[in-house]
Amino acid sequence: MFHKTLRKSFWLVLALVPLWSSAWSTVAVANSSPVTVSIHNDAGIPSAVLLQAEAEASRVFRHAGLEIRWLNCPLPAAGPVDPAQCEAADFPLHLQLRIAKHSLNLNEFTMGVSYLSAGGIGCYADLFYDRAQHLHEISGASLASILGHAIAHELGHLLLGTNSHSPAGIMRARWQPTDLASASKGALLFSTLESRAMKNKLDTWQTQASDTSNLAAARPGD
Repeated sequence: MFHKTLRKSFWLVLALVPLWSSAWSTVAVANSSPVTVSIHNDAGIPSAVLLQAEAEASRVFRHAGLEIRWLNCPLPAAGPVDPAQCEAADFPLHLQLRIAKHSLNLNEFTMGVSYLSAGGIGCYADLFYDRAQHLHEISGASLASILGHAIAHELGHLLLGTNSHSPAGIMRARWQPTDLASASKGALLFSTLESRAMKNKLDTWQTQASDTSNLAAARPGD
């Protein structure tokens, strides 16, 4: 909804889809594992722009106390990493983000969408390049900055869960010109509560996975 006057805003939205459900506790453990994100550049974004966008998103998450590891897909078959990892989806430690040229069925103002179950779990998000490019053209804001913050927003939905829009900051549903100005200054960030919630979710999941592994190791043989 951004027009040349910048009086309106683009939407960054969240979709609920029937995946699976789970309940969360809030046990905090130090040193969260890094989150791996497979990036599928279906829009053909120039590598330099995409790398800058990833660096911007990494900075936003690092400010929140999280580390992101990017896999730019497809990976070369002869590379040091197995190309099959591009398709891996393991909530919340391996997420999938696809950057499409445009949306096929959402309104013209929606920049991105994340897919969550009713229980607030999901590994998949989409971002629409034409929306970010249009916003860059009419606002003058850096394309890499817009993409980086939009990437962080959609991944934030996956890590925060249902009802994760906020009235201010990077998780605001509709970005205004003031938000773009904050982004250009490096000040469009996750709130303290959002940062803590993401870290708690990662730490809780890591603890549960470790407990399950220990139980399996302790099970007597057949």
